[in-house]
Amino acid sequence: MKYDFAIIGSGIIGLTLAYKLKQKFNNSKILILEKEPNSVSHGSGRNSGVIHSGIYYEPGSLRANLCVAGAKELKEYIKSKKLWINECGKILIPTSDDSNSNLNNLYERGQKNGVSINKIKKDEVEKIEPYVNCQFDYALHIPFTSVADPKEVSKSLIDDLVKLNVEIKYNSKVLKIENNQILTKENNFEAGHIFNCAGLFADEIAKNSNLEFRYSFLPFKGKYWKIKNKDFRLHHLIYPIPDLRYPFLGLHSSHNRNGDFYIGPSSTPVFGREQYESFIGDNIKETINLMFNFSKKIILNENKLRTLAFQEISLLTKQGFYNQIKKMFKNLKANDLELSNTKVGIRSQIFDPQSKNLVNDFVIINQKQTTHVLNAISPAWSASFAFADHLIKEANL
Repeated sequence: MKYDFAIIGSGIIGLTLAYKLKQKFNNSKILILEKEPNSVSHGSGRNSGVIHSGIYYEPGSLRANLCVAGAKELKEYIKSKKLWINECGKILIPTSDDSNSNLNNLYERGQKNGVSINKIKKDEVEKIEPYVNCQFDYALHIPFTSVADPKEVSKSLIDDLVKLNVEIKYNSKVLKIENNQILTKENNFEAGHIFNCAGLFADEIAKNSNLEFRYSFLPFKGKYWKIKNKDFRLHHLIYPIPDLRYPFLGLHSSHNRNGDFYIGPSSTPVFGREQYESFIGDNIKETINLMFNFSKKIILNENKLRTLAFQEISLLTKQGFYNQIKKMFKNLKANDLELSNTKVGIRSQIFDPQSKNLVNDFVIINQKQTTHVLNAISPAWSASFAFADHLIKEANL
């Protein structure tokens, strides 16, 4: 059977893309291929569930435009399906002199991106959040930011797609794309247009499909520590004012629908694509290449990666982690922290050898009848509905 559209990967981008394609092409035949037995084994099931506002991203960038539009649509979808959502808002606090000097820059960036944002005084922060240590005179408040359940959202989308006769094949690992054919271990599938939304493996599939691009893959592992102290409560998400040179947001609070609180994530270089429990990958050749690439960049301090690496080393122990977060939170002890073995994710990050920087925006490349998504980093989950619209536009459909 020939499909009108085939999508590699059933993460949030693949699911929302199929949903949007069905809205635009009601009678189309759509196939989703997923190498796992479910849709939430990796990024779309392991992210924090935060619906970001779009404050952080360079005005005019894809991340800024798609996050602002997509987050609103994601919220509308969640509410229309009566799924769980906590519209708690976010408070961003400075944690150092450098961080404090970035507060106004971030405020202005948020305004340019159309985000509703307020400056609030230190006293007000500590009044509404007794566990927060606000060291400087002002913080930023973003009412829009919310938390939802990523797995629940994926399940809802899958239910919708099944009703729309979208075919999802699990346990179907894609090897490569040849013209309009997708090759797996068991079968070949033909489609009028193919979308490579394979997350951690998108660049590998693109290379195997003879797509030429200059980027290299550099994965980072994020781990969270759970707060065991049952008296600890936050009413908002608490984030630091970040260093905007990096695509990371710094250590921050997170919570789920059960009322569990976490702080994280780390941003530790890892030498494999799905190494949630270790640092060494299953593919020895790729592990060696990643070790070499990371080592070279750390030695040369490209994009301040040496600085980042030393910071991350200090977070590997409970005491080191606690020493960092006590700048933001008070009335916590090191013994209140418990490393989470389940709240672990890997960031599908690419590096640009021309600029010698981690790529800080989404990267989409067209190749004949195929569209490759190579850098679906945060806030891809928040932006997913608008991201899907953008992919359809990029494919000239």
